[in-house]
Amino acid sequence: MVGHSRIGFTNLGYIWEHTRGFRTKRLYEQHKKHLIIRLGPNSLSFADVRAIRDIYGHSTKCGKGELYTVQAGSHFNLLDVVDKDEHSRKRRMLSNAFATRNLEQWEFKVHDKVKKLVTQFDKYCTEQLLDGEEPKAEDLTINFRRWSNLFTVDAIADIGLSETLGLLVTGNDTLMIDTNKASKESFHFVESLHGGNRAASIIAWADAWFHILKPVTDLASRYFNQQWQHGRNYGKIVSHLTRRRLQRYQNGEQLDDFLACLIHDKQGKPRHLDQGEIEAEVNVIMNAGSDTTAIALTHALYYLIKNPSKLAKLREEVASAFSNDSTIVPYAKVKNLPYLKACLDESLRITPPVSFGLPRKTPPEGTLIIGKFIPGNTAVSVPAYVTHRDPDIFPQPEEYRPERWLEDEEKAKEMRNYFIPFSAGARGCIGRNISYLEQHVLIATLVHRYDFALPHKNWVLDWEEAFNMWPSQMPLKVWRRQSVRAAT
Repeated sequence: MVGHSRIGFTNLGYIWEHTRGFRTKRLYEQHKKHLIIRLGPNSLSFADVRAIRDIYGHSTKCGKGELYTVQAGSHFNLLDVVDKDEHSRKRRMLSNAFATRNLEQWEFKVHDKVKKLVTQFDKYCTEQLLDGEEPKAEDLTINFRRWSNLFTVDAIADIGLSETLGLLVTGNDTLMIDTNKASKESFHFVESLHGGNRAASIIAWADAWFHILKPVTDLASRYFNQQWQHGRNYGKIVSHLTRRRLQRYQNGEQLDDFLACLIHDKQGKPRHLDQGEIEAEVNVIMNAGSDTTAIALTHALYYLIKNPSKLAKLREEVASAFSNDSTIVPYAKVKNLPYLKACLDESLRITPPVSFGLPRKTPPEGTLIIGKFIPGNTAVSVPAYVTHRDPDIFPQPEEYRPERWLEDEEKAKEMRNYFIPFSAGARGCIGRNISYLEQHVLIATLVHRYDFALPHKNWVLDWEEAFNMWPSQMPLKVWRRQSVRAAT
């Protein structure tokens, strides 16, 4: 067991590491030498893949701790609720909505957003890039990182709340919302979402000091004040969307979406949840339901562009799913395509949207993790970014190689046991099915219809790590593929 020289004995050191950028990547370098690293006075990070089951598995004695409670609002949501019985109650309410069979009934909502995205991409297409050429600056007409955000926000607003935000039509994330003062305000959705998370992710590790550090940084730092204000703006957006959806329900509209599961049960009986609890769930639906999938989409396309032979192989596979006159592929025709799934999972392996170790707290009596006794009330975690690079499980871990998931059935089964982009166990991400649906349909549609070029052959993506691992802007030159232009 190792105490990091800068962060092992104080939570302030971990905050310092966070401000330096990609914290988990530096942690990975330390984990190459040590399986267990002390992150703070009462916090341990594990690189041993066996710790996944001990910390996150269905039979674990560990639970969520203070990192979640200090950030919760007046009501807990499915993500930050700590009490296991309360979590089970919330998950039961939403599990039916998130089941694949129900999500596929809402596929038309995803198709609508893909169609709107394709309409915009067609407008920004340029002439084909010749072999050996690099794109001109003026031909980098599409920032895919931005468009992936617009796509997922529009999609989850419709799937979750039957709300048409129209971000893909306007090409920006500006929302006009009604305030409690009977006036309207204009906010940028992504900036509002990211700002509060950015500020909280810096100081949340000092959980005992969070309620002091938050107001102090809000008052003393212009930077923090701006970020916290963005977070408050996100809260206003969530309140606005919740009020609109509940008003439609009160007006007698019968809407089929995630929120309907919070309003009434499967038998149609009202749940009588108070508005605060509903708003808390809308908060996490709009947050987790948009941000992580946008990250995954950006990474998926990035790695395919950087690996032309893999992109060509994927195009061969998805071509069979398209009819001659189809623009958008049905999920039923791509959900079982093995190489497409391998491409998506390989990008999730290399750059999981949530890269840091999701902390859990050991029970008061302590528990065994990888055969070692860990005292009670200790924060423990396994970073996905680290375990996805275990060379014994994932050989040549830095190499983007989708084939690894298809070459050997037993090896693939072993890899999946330690593949945790959606976490694991009872607290694993409930939204993984909708994320995969969106990724399958959009990536298959885009690679079939378009070709892409990054600014130059050596261009690489950069990241900012908060709670999620946000990729930088991704400028692209995009043009229609000759082989599908005539048909569509």
